[in-house]
Amino acid sequence: MFTNETTEALPAAKQFFNGDTDEKLCDVTITPDMVYKKLNKLKMNKAPGVDFVGTKMLVELSGVISEVVAILYNKLLTTAEIPNDWELANVTPVFKKSSKSSPANYRPISLTVNLCKVLESLIRDEMINHCFN
Repeated sequence: MFTNETTEALPAAKQFFNGDTDEKLCDVTITPDMVYKKLNKLKMNKAPGVDFVGTKMLVELSGVISEVVAILYNKLLTTAEIPNDWELANVTPVFKKSSKSSPANYRPISLTVNLCKVLESLIRDEMINHCFN
C-alpha cells in the first residue's frame, strides 16, 4: 500500500531521552488483571501457533491462568528472554486474487504463539500510555 500520510492529525508526544532518566520507561509490571482483560478480548476463532494453544482455551481459562501468566510475563521482562518456541511461526500462504499458479498472488500468514501476542500487546499498551500520559 502506498499512502500519503500527514502527521498533522497525530497527537503530540512528549520528548524523551534528552538525558533525563525520569522520562524513560524502565520497568513494566504486568498484573493479573491486565492479563485477564487482554485474554478476554481475544477473538475465539484465531488459529493456534506452534504451541497449539488456541484462543478459545485462553479465553475460557483466563480467570484461572491470569495470575500464573502475569508471573511468567514479569519473569520474561526481568530476564529479557523469551521461550524459543515464541520465536517460531507456522507460515501459510493465503490466496489473494487472479491466477492461483502465480506465487505473487499469495500473501503469507504467520501463526505465532498467542501468549506471545498477548505480551506484545500489553507492552505496546504500556508504551502508548507512557508516551501520551
